[in-house]
Amino acid sequence: MKKNLLTPIASLVFGIALFALIVKYAGLQNIISSVKQFSPSYMVPFLAVTLGLFAAATYRWKVVLDGEGAHVPFLALLKYKLMVFSINYLTPVARLGGEPLKVMLLRSQHVKSSKSFASIILDNFIGIGFDAVLGGTLLIFVFFTSSLLPLKTRELLLVTGILALAAVAVAYFALIKKKGIFSSTLDFAGILAKVAGKKFFITLQKKVAAAEFYIRNTLMKKPKQVLLVSFYAALGWPLSILQYKFALLMLGADASFAQIVVIIAVMTLTTLLPIPAALGVQEAGQFTVFKLLGQNPHLGIALSFVIRLKDVILLHLSLGSLSLEGFSFLKMLKKKIYKALNNGKKERRRKKRKK
Repeated sequence: MKKNLLTPIASLVFGIALFALIVKYAGLQNIISSVKQFSPSYMVPFLAVTLGLFAAATYRWKVVLDGEGAHVPFLALLKYKLMVFSINYLTPVARLGGEPLKVMLLRSQHVKSSKSFASIILDNFIGIGFDAVLGGTLLIFVFFTSSLLPLKTRELLLVTGILALAAVAVAYFALIKKKGIFSSTLDFAGILAKVAGKKFFITLQKKVAAAEFYIRNTLMKKPKQVLLVSFYAALGWPLSILQYKFALLMLGADASFAQIVVIIAVMTLTTLLPIPAALGVQEAGQFTVFKLLGQNPHLGIALSFVIRLKDVILLHLSLGSLSLEGFSFLKMLKKKIYKALNNGKKERRRKKRKK
């Protein structure tokens, strides 16, 4: 098997195995009993809030692009966000897998690749960073205010919250001090993947370094833009809390604010792991967190299924949008596999010539 394909296939196999294991451990009948409580009465507000989350994330991206003088219509960006969803969802690199497609799509809006790349890096940096800051603050708040939660659970939340805030602080000050945190991470990843020094990797390094300069310049010289981007990033949390509130109500569960914050934090962490669709890890995470919260752990898996139902709806809309724009996900996947196989052949030939 080619090394280029080994990692994504291994991550998918791991996800499937973990999913099967957690279902067996929890008991299929117990999970079915929790799923049977499902009521579609809250489905409309649940999907409406989901649309609100998409809109807030799109406005955040639009503000970043406007700051660069690239004025792209909101509806166009919303469509691009939807199109990219399927790639992000089905590839191991959550939130980042479909970013190259965004650059390609913005070309039709006459936005230069350098500006597109910089806007995507800044959007993700502020978006993920703000999620970490607000999420970490909420977890610390839960530790001090939710005495009904088990002490060990509260202590775990406190440590997680502090680590989240510390990670953002390190990233922020590293950027301000011109330490190049993204380029340094990329260099390390390039060494691990054995692609350092290759032409495409050198080009990527230059783009990341330019994006770091842009982020640093924006953070230091454009406070109004940063505040506006942060505002739309902040909208994500109340909307997410509402979304999960409606999802749990569909299962007949009325969770508290503290419980929902913990559930979202765990769900967010599982989506960052390099597993396509967070398969298995999402179910394992929710099963574990519901157990730690002293709730029915099978309800956690049922909640994961409700979230997956929403994801499947978005996935179909995303694939449909890609198709309407002339993109075929299967063709793109085949092209990527072919490229990986071809690169593997070239690498073997190069090694033979050296011998």
